[in-house]
Amino acid sequence: MLARTPFTEIEIEGVGTYRLPNQWQSQRLRRLRGDQRHTAVLAIGCGMTVRQFNKLPADKQHEVHKAYLALMSPSNVVPLADPEPAETRVIPPGHLSVEQKLAIGRWLLHHKASLPHGHFGPWLGRQQGLSRHMASQCMALATEADQKAIEARAA
Repeated sequence: MLARTPFTEIEIEGVGTYRLPNQWQSQRLRRLRGDQRHTAVLAIGCGMTVRQFNKLPADKQHEVHKAYLALMSPSNVVPLADPEPAETRVIPPGHLSVEQKLAIGRWLLHHKASLPHGHFGPWLGRQQGLSRHMASQCMALATEADQKAIEARAA
């Protein structure tokens, strides 16, 4: 059985080529919410501004929406070759409690020790929802807590 290559663009008569937004465009679109975001995704995919897209006739807007749905359909998405390992930790969004920061800090220190020199930064960059600043805070907190526990046992 042959593997099907997903299609990445759709030609729409009277509008042009529709492509899904690239990574940079997607990051910019995350700032928007609701219908404003959806309209911006459709407009950017056509290479238009939102104002230009809103001037299109309703039937053309509907065709662009159908193209978006076709590109986003599960049948068009190729599964990743190697999924994320089961050991990866999900970082909860929002403010973290001290216990959560300690746990994350210990987890990060464990991974930092297991990686070769110079590989921790890129590995950390792939962790969603965790900035370098937050990572260093969590690791410092975990290191400090472990030092206090060692000193308490020694006394």
